[in-house]
Order: sequence, then C-alpha cells, then structure tokens
Amino acid sequence: MISRLLRYSDRLAWASAALAALAMALLFILMLSEIVSRNLLGFSLGFTWEISGYLLGLIIFMASSWSLRNEKHIRITLLRENLPAGGVRWLDLLATLLGAVIAVFFSAAFIGFCLQTWQSGTVSSTPQQIPLIYPRLLMAMGLMIFTATLIVRGLVLVLAPTLLDELPDKMPDNAPARTTEGVS
Repeated sequence: MISRLLRYSDRLAWASAALAALAMALLFILMLSEIVSRNLLGFSLGFTWEISGYLLGLIIFMASSWSLRNEKHIRITLLRENLPAGGVRWLDLLATLLGAVIAVFFSAAFIGFCLQTWQSGTVSSTPQQIPLIYPRLLMAMGLMIFTATLIVRGLVLVLAPTLLDELPDKMPDNAPARTTEGVS
C-alpha cells in the first residue's frame, strides 16, 4: 500500500514538473519576444513582464515536488556527512515533518488567499487586468502537491524508508512497479 501511495505521489510530482517545464518554455518564449521586440522593433510588449512573473511563481511551486522527490533540493550536508545512517534517517524525517507542517500552513493560507481573490474578482493593476485567480490557483495547486509529497515522504520514511532509495528520475519508463518484500 505504501509503495502504491509513493507511486501516485511520484506521478503527481512528475505531472506538476511537466507543467513547470511547459511554463519555463513559455517564459523563455516571452522573454525572447520581449528582447526581439525591444531591439528590433523599438517597443516593449508590456504584458510579457506581468505574465513572466506569474510563470516564475508557477515554475517554483510546480517544480518543488519533483525536486524534493529526486533529492535536488538544497541541503546542508554538514550533519548528514557526520551522522550514522540511522541518524541521517531521523534527521531526514525531522526535516520532512517540519517542512510538512510549514507547507500545510502555507497551503491553507494560500487557499484562503485564492478564495478571497475569487470572491472579490481581483484583477491585476496593469492594463491587461488579468484575473488573479488563475495564476494564484495554479501556484496554490503546486503548493498543495508539494505538501502532499512531503506528507507521503514522511510516511515512507517511517514505514518503508528503503522505497526512497530508488529515485523516479532514474527509472526507465517501462519499469515495473516498485515493490519491497513485506511492503505492498
């Protein structure tokens, strides 16, 4: 059961990372368009700066889960390098649980923020007047996926820590489902 939960979490993290990659490609196109417009046509597109800011927020929130699952987040390794394996596991569990508590708080706050934005119909203060519910909702979704990833990671660290040894970015597309004896 825990391996299945981790698999679902990995798929959700991968999907959010794919959305982040798409947003990054769009950000690149917008910035390239702005550079070409300014240098060759002599004017700014204007909307590119606002949209780019929303895309940057989306990229950060949506890519966080995949980064966490593939151990690409920044870590201070001074303690990790000087602790025995059991100590590293407990340190990882403590950091994961603390991160989950913080992420739950921020997720709840961001959901409230999105509800307030939706109810008030807030739009951006730029000439484009983009309804802010759309970028905020996408960022909230990324934060909720990150929160779920942290919670699943905490459960796996407690119940079956060896499942985290195999990183999803190193698995071939046709790899069989992860299984560990005694854990299904």
